[in-house]
Amino acid sequence: MAAKLSWTPYILDITSKARQKVAWVLSVFRSRSHEIILTVYKSMVRSLLDYCCPLRYKSKISDIQEIERAPMVFTAKISGISDLNYWEHLEALSLLSFQ
Repeated sequence: MAAKLSWTPYILDITSKARQKVAWVLSVFRSRSHEIILTVYKSMVRSLLDYCCPLRYKSKISDIQEIERAPMVFTAKISGISDLNYWEHLEALSLLSFQ
């Protein structure tokens, strides 16, 4: 947390790391099947974004949108649901939003 009691610097750092992990996972795992890619997502990306999440619930809308960006990119790459919008991705994969 920054000196001005803002979560924004922390959120920017964590989301940067999450995007790096998303890029790594998508480059290493060629399979885009739900089972494989979702397991890797939950263990490597979602766990990083979930850390301290209850403390950030009262964050600014822009911070929450920044947190949602990594899962948005990741879920769009899963085969069979790429034509759906983000909220339909979450529903199809039984995932929750960070909002």
